[in-house]
Parts: sequence; structure tokens; C-alpha cells
Amino acid sequence: MGLLCKKPICALICTGSDALANHILELLLRWARGACVVLSVVRTEDIPAQWDEGPLFLDMDSVEPPENGWSGEMTGLIVVSQDAGRAIRSYRLHPAAFLKPDCDAYALAQALSACEDAWQQGRLCLKPPYRPGALHLALGSIRYIEASAHYCIFEQKGRSVRVRFAAGELEELLPKPPFVRCHRSYLVHLDAIADMSYTTLTLRDGACLPVGRTYVQT
Repeated sequence: MGLLCKKPICALICTGSDALANHILELLLRWARGACVVLSVVRTEDIPAQWDEGPLFLDMDSVEPPENGWSGEMTGLIVVSQDAGRAIRSYRLHPAAFLKPDCDAYALAQALSACEDAWQQGRLCLKPPYRPGALHLALGSIRYIEASAHYCIFEQKGRSVRVRFAAGELEELLPKPPFVRCHRSYLVHLDAIADMSYTTLTLRDGACLPVGRTYVQT
């Protein structure tokens, strides 16, 4: 049993603006915690000739790429600009997505979804014990976990996986945040929660989980 990560991912923010670099950095780190992606972030004003380490955020309002594009293929290129004209011209660079400088966390997550290949190896995955074959569960895709006797049921979008697991040992293993215990039988991913009360968590897909008295403050 353990957590696996094939390859930590590096995101590159290519900009001459301190404000933009700090804004993207804050959103990226928040996204990485929720998506359970092992990520480092580097800022530069020098455009790399080639980049395949992870998502690349190119600020076209402060940095101009070469007229003829790059010598190599860019993996996960996300163009950032306030100017719609620059956005249109950026299509010669074949970006995966386009962002405004004042983008919010949701817009950044959508842009990263469009270039998933650039960071998918950075996913933190759970390798359950007592399970034949190479079953790896991406932590960011788990909505909640239900403990039942000697088993844990991992609820992901569109599927459930039942694995023999000690709930207490699993809780110690999972990163906090984004996972929290809301009941003696339930662990939940914070991003899956749409609404909450003292007794119930309502998830984005409409499912409801109980909140135990012991865990109200958490």
C-alpha cells in the first residue's frame, strides 16, 4: 500500500509581470492541492526553445514568441493575454487553451483540463494492497470514500472501487487537504462539496453524506 507518482511535473510561467506571475502561481498551487498533482512552478522571462516538462503559461502581453514559432513542439501551451487580437494570432502556436490575466480558479482548471497530457504523470495515485493487478487510483478523481467493515469503497465519477483497506490507515495516508473525515464511515474530497450543514454534506452530483458530531469543526 502506498502513494505513487510517476513523475513530478514542472509548470513554467513565462511573463515579465510580477502581478501575473503571483496570480497564476497562487491559482496553480490551489489547483495542484485539489487535483493531488505533484507540481513545482518556475517563472522566467526567457522563452524556452522547447518545453515538454509540463504546462507552459505564456504571457503574450509582456513576452513575444518567435515569429516562426518554436523549433520543437510545445506540450501544454496556455496563452495568457488581455488582447483578443493577440489571442487570435496565438493560434499559429497551437495553444491548448487561452486565459485572461485576471482568470479565476475555475478558468485555470478548465485550461489545465485541455492539456491534461502535460501533467497527468504528476498525479498522486493510491496503490491499494491485497488487490491483484496494477490498480492505481488517482486521488484527484476520488469524490469520497466509504468505510464498510474491513473494506473501503472509493467513489469516483462514474465508478466505484471496493478494496480491502483499514480506514484509519487510509486516512493517515491521504493528503489533508483536500481529504477530510466528515463521519466515522466517510472521508470526502473538499472539491466535491457543494453545500454543508451541521448534519449533512451535499456533493456537487447531488449525493449526501452524514456529518458526525465529532467532525463538525473539521
